Amino acid sequence: MKNIFEKINTTEKHLAYASLSRRVYAQFLDFLILCPVLIPQIMVFYYHNKTVYELFPFYTALHSLLYIGYRFVMHALYGRTFGKAFAGIIVTDSCKGRLGWIRSFIRSLPELALSSVTIMSAVYDSRIFMEHQAEMEGLPLAGVHRILNKWNPLDNFTFWDSIVYYGISVLYILFSHKRTAIHDLFAGTRVLRYKGEKPF
Repeated sequence: MKNIFEKINTTEKHLAYASLSRRVYAQFLDFLILCPVLIPQIMVFYYHNKTVYELFPFYTALHSLLYIGYRFVMHALYGRTFGKAFAGIIVTDSCKGRLGWIRSFIRSLPELALSSVTIMSAVYDSRIFMEHQAEMEGLPLAGVHRILNKWNPLDNFTFWDSIVYYGISVLYILFSHKRTAIHDLFAGTRVLRYKGEKPF
């Protein structure tokens, strides 16, 4: 793995477009780096009480925006996150140049939109729990979820919007010549594999 702070020569013509497997691998590594922040989320599965659901929207916003902010800053400064650096891939503009702050922000917009819906869904869950707290006392987690699902207008949407978005992105990466995801099309970016790195 090249040092993440080392400048990569992206002007070389033989740099290949990153495969789906390599991009998923990089994403998984970034998830592992940030997963300690996700540990408190487990509390929702074991404790469904007033305190947990009061904090739930704030915590959802924290870990969602932290992940997006991490990717936004790292792509703007270095063209790659720690996961991408380990996987040997870099994000550039369409001319293989530096991404920069504006293009990195544009590339983050689709995920920011998805996260906004998730945060709003957490707000609804919190309000519904407070309003139906007496009804939920003593219920197992499945029972609490049934009530939340019934009254939360965004519950199904927060699941299917991600499925549709990432599903279409996967298809674009698999079948497009330049292996572009939706956010790459949106921002005019490319994800390239370093020279000399072995493909998966």
